[in-house]
Amino acid sequence: MAVSLQDAIAVRPESSHSYVANVPLDHCYGAGKRHTAHGGLLTSVIQSAIKQHFGHTLAKYRQPDTLDLSLAFLRPATSGHCTVHIKELKLGPVLSQVSFSLVQGSKERIVGWAAITNLTITAGISHPTVSNISPRPVDFAAIARDGRDCNWVAYTIPWHRESVIKPVTHFQFLSPREPLAENSVTTIWMRFSESNKRFTTEMLGSVADHWHRMPENYLKDSEWNNVQLPAQALKNPGGSTQSFSTSYLYPTLSLHLEIKKPLPAEGIEWLFVHARSYEIKNGKFDANVTILDESLELVALSHQVCFVLPGKQSLDSKI
Repeated sequence: MAVSLQDAIAVRPESSHSYVANVPLDHCYGAGKRHTAHGGLLTSVIQSAIKQHFGHTLAKYRQPDTLDLSLAFLRPATSGHCTVHIKELKLGPVLSQVSFSLVQGSKERIVGWAAITNLTITAGISHPTVSNISPRPVDFAAIARDGRDCNWVAYTIPWHRESVIKPVTHFQFLSPREPLAENSVTTIWMRFSESNKRFTTEMLGSVADHWHRMPENYLKDSEWNNVQLPAQALKNPGGSTQSFSTSYLYPTLSLHLEIKKPLPAEGIEWLFVHARSYEIKNGKFDANVTILDESLELVALSHQVCFVLPGKQSLDSKI
């Protein structure tokens, strides 16, 4: 049975400033002995460690929310145990800052820093702004009944032991039935394949790193592009595609996540993800990700710097 995302990002304290997680193979890219932990999963592991740190070691500050998170991916991690070490940089009544490192096998895999606050009590000036992100209407009841509505089609990606894309097999996705006009943009709705699972705030790092496959849109025959994917899904609405591989791999060099709105403690079912790239050049691209909730309220923003590697290249290749 596959390990849920909630269990995959769980941490336990090793000391007052160190937290241990166990990365399951179900959340790694690659097959067999050649696999790499999903960077978004590791981001969520770090979010979980920070939340626990401020819930126990630094509980007196009453700052349960990560506002801002920046990560540099130094080298790939794999399945198995890893440890998040946290160091306080500045502690304050409204905002605190910490640095962290994720270590596996005595090597630092990720380093970064985070700003922590209480998003439910912060106050200050507020003004409405205009966004050019306007998803087509979605009928979730029709999606649940028929696997599609007039604008969206649902699909899952089946788990297979030889699949190199296991992390995406935990979700159901909705793609627009009418292909987007811009190749540099992708949009999806996503929820868990298991209908009783819900997204929590600590999972936003994973969500932000799941669907920025804009380079695929420039490959006419790619089964992952904005045209082919919904066309295939419409042959079996709500069912599975048969994708076990990918044209490209997208190792992340750095990831920045700003959380605008914490999700409710009980979680939510659906999240909307809009990703745009402003330049794809010389094997590198930027991924600018916007995450909205079911009411189309802004939940989080993410900026990532990624490499583009051929799909058959080893995931643990040195860059």
